Amino acid sequence: MSRRMIIVRGPVYFSPGDEKAFFDWLLSIPCVETVDGEGYDVHIRLKRPPGNSDLRELIAVLFRYRMNMQPLAAFRTTRNMAWFDDRAKFWHSGVFGRPARKMPKSNKRRAA
Repeated sequence: MSRRMIIVRGPVYFSPGDEKAFFDWLLSIPCVETVDGEGYDVHIRLKRPPGNSDLRELIAVLFRYRMNMQPLAAFRTTRNMAWFDDRAKFWHSGVFGRPARKMPKSNKRRAA
C-alpha cells in the first residue's frame, strides 16, 4: 500500500472552533491518516487512495473552505470518472480547470 500526500494552501479560519472543525472533518474521512499544518500549507496524508465516498468528502471540505481542489484530479480513475469528471458538477472547474471555450461558428460561407 503506497502512501499519498495532498498538500494545499490552508484556509482562513474565523475562530478556534472553525479551525478545529476543519481538522476534525478531514480526520473523519476514512482514507485520511494524518493532517498537519506546515506554514501556510495543509499536509493531508492518506492511508490509501480515496474511495468514492472519501473523494466526495475531500471535495466537500476543500470546496467549503475555498481551498485549491486541483490536487484531487490525481484521483480520477476509470471507475470514478463517470461522476467525478462530470462537467456539470459544481467542483469540476475547481478540480480539473475550466473547460476550453468553444470557438463560435462562423455564419460566413467559404468561397469555393
